Amino acid sequence: MNGGFWTQYFLALFVVGFMLLGLWLIVRGLARGRMLSSAKRRLVTVVESTMLSQHVGVFVVKAGGRYLLLGGGKDGSVSSLGELPAAEVEAWMGTHGESGARPKWLANLTALRPRP
Repeated sequence: MNGGFWTQYFLALFVVGFMLLGLWLIVRGLARGRMLSSAKRRLVTVVESTMLSQHVGVFVVKAGGRYLLLGGGKDGSVSSLGELPAAEVEAWMGTHGESGARPKWLANLTALRPRP
């Protein structure tokens, strides 16, 4: 009876370790991909967003050098509401800070990962 307990105990530790290894590999893969990449290196970026109700929002999206004002509805639809002047948006970002800027803890965390 005692040997069966320890066998199950070490098997459970092995399974938990295997799960942690899998999670580590997933996070490492996401960090290499576009998920955690800097907003400055991306072609399309959501600069600012505001929810108007539970399922409806307004978004400022930078696509290339243009800033678009988009609306999103609860049925999944996206509508173009107009284009914003780049000088106005960049002046606002200069005073309020970029939404795409990384928090300090994330910059420190990504600095620890090995570079290929």
